[in-house]
Amino acid sequence: MTDPRMRLPSMDVQAPIREVLVMEDRAQITRAARLSLPAGRQRLSVAGVTPLCADTTLRCRVRPLEGPRQAVRVLDVRLERRYRLRPARPEAEREIRRNLERLKDEYLAAFDGAMAQARELSLVRQAAEDLGRQVGLRVAAGAFDAGVDQALERLWSRRRELEEALLSAQFEQEDRRLAIRRLQEELRLALAPLSEYSACLVAELSADGAAETEVEWQYQVPCALWRPEYTAELVEGQPPAVRWQAAGRVWQRTGEDWNGVRLRFSTARPSQGAELPLLSDDVLRTRQKSEEERRIIQVESRDEAIAQTGTASPAERDTPPGLYDGGEERVFAVPAPVSVPSDGRPHRFEYDRFEAAAELELACCAELSPFVFLKSLQTNMSALPLLAGPVLLLRGGGTVGRSRIGYVAPSERFALSWGSEDDMVVIREREHETEETAIRHEQVHTFRTRIYLANHAAARRSLRLVERVPVSELKEVAVQIQRDQTAPGFALDDQGLCSWTVELAPGEERRLSLQFEVRHPARVRWNS
Repeated sequence: MTDPRMRLPSMDVQAPIREVLVMEDRAQITRAARLSLPAGRQRLSVAGVTPLCADTTLRCRVRPLEGPRQAVRVLDVRLERRYRLRPARPEAEREIRRNLERLKDEYLAAFDGAMAQARELSLVRQAAEDLGRQVGLRVAAGAFDAGVDQALERLWSRRRELEEALLSAQFEQEDRRLAIRRLQEELRLALAPLSEYSACLVAELSADGAAETEVEWQYQVPCALWRPEYTAELVEGQPPAVRWQAAGRVWQRTGEDWNGVRLRFSTARPSQGAELPLLSDDVLRTRQKSEEERRIIQVESRDEAIAQTGTASPAERDTPPGLYDGGEERVFAVPAPVSVPSDGRPHRFEYDRFEAAAELELACCAELSPFVFLKSLQTNMSALPLLAGPVLLLRGGGTVGRSRIGYVAPSERFALSWGSEDDMVVIREREHETEETAIRHEQVHTFRTRIYLANHAAARRSLRLVERVPVSELKEVAVQIQRDQTAPGFALDDQGLCSWTVELAPGEERRLSLQFEVRHPARVRWNS
C-alpha cells in the first residue's frame, strides 16, 4: 500500500539560518522562508540540515503575511535522516599516487644533496683545523706567510656557505616529509569508502486558500557552546577611566555553517534538568558528650571569604525570596549579523561595551604577595550583568596580563588589578610566641608582624597596606591589638582587616609593625 504522504504536492524550500541562540552546551537554530502557498495540503522539504538535530526540540510555525489572511495549519513536522556509503575514488587515487611518487623523488634528491653537503662540510672543517694548526706551528717558529690569511678566509667563507645550504636542505627535507605524510593520509581516505549522513526538515501544511506566509523552523543541536570574555583598558587621565568590552567566544561543530545570522548568547542550560536528583535518607543520631568533650572546647582557625553582593532594585529588595531567585536566564545579543563556520575553532564576537570612571590606588597585602599592585574600582555601567570569566588587561597601549571576575550585577562596583609596581619594595616578617599566665593559666599567643616599605620611584607614592587580625566567634577567646607596639594611623573593620595609608617620598623607606594577642583559658584548645 502506498503511503498517502507520498502523493502530496512536494516543494523544495530554501530556508537559510536566520537566528542562532547559543546556550552553555548547545544551540537553538531558527530557519525561515517566505512562501506563496496554494490552497490545500503541501509537503515542504528543507535540505542541508545537520543530522545532529534533536527531534524532540523540532518546532514549526507559520505566520501569514500581506494579502487576504487564510488559515494555514501545521499538520506534521519531522526530520528525515539519510545514510549513504560513498565508494572509493579511483581517479583521485591515481592522482594522489602520482604526486606521492614525485614527492618521494624530491625527498630522495634533497636527502642526497644534504649528504653530499655534509661530507663536503666535514672536509672543509678538517682542512680549516689542519691549516690553523700549521699556522700556529709556523708562528711559533717565527716563519709566517701572509697568504695563509687569505686561505683561512676562503675556508671559513666556504664553511659558512655549506652550513647555510645544509640547513636549507634539512628544512626542505622536513617539508617534503610532511607533504608525503599528508598525501599518504589522503590516499588512505581515497581508498576507503566513506559514510555520509544527511538530513532534511519536512513539514506538512494545510491552507484554506492561497496565502503569502513565512514558515519558521526551530530546533536544537549539540556540539555548540559559548563562554564570556572581557577586555579592560585603563585610561590614566584626569579623571582615570576604564574602557570595557564584553564578548562571547563561540565554538561550534554542528555540521552547519552559520552565515549572516543574528547571534545571541544565553545562560540557559537545558541539560541541567535532564536528570532527577538522587534522594537518600539522612540519618541523624544523638549521643551524650563525654566528660572530656564537656570540659574542653576545641577551637581552630579558618579563612573566610568576605561576601560581596550586588545592588538590587527596591522592588526586589522588598520582595521575600522565591523559589527561582538567581535562576533567571540572561540573553546577550550581538548587534550585527555574523558568520560562524562549523570548524570547532573559537570565534569572538563583541556584544557590549561601556566606559566607567575609575578610582585608582596602590594596594599591598604582604601576607599574600610581596608586591604593590595598582588597583582600580569601577562600576558596571551596562544594563547587562557581567558573567564570571577571564579579563584581558590593557594599559599604556600594551597588554599587562590576564585576570578574572566573578558575577557583577548592573550598577555594582568591582575591582581590577593592573599588575605590580616594580619600583616598590615590600619585605614582611612574622613572629609568634606562646606563654601561659601563672595565676589564671591562660594561654597567650603574641603575633608580631614587621613590614619594610621602600619607594625607588622618582615620584611620590601613596599606597594602602592591609594586614589581617583574627576575629573571635567565642567569648572565651579574646583578640586584642597592642596599640603601643603597633604603627599608628591604622583602621580596623569588622572583618578583621587592618589597613594603613602610607605616603612615601622618592627614595624614602618606612617600617610598620603590627602586634596583637590571642588569649584563651586552658580548657580551650586552639589549633592555630
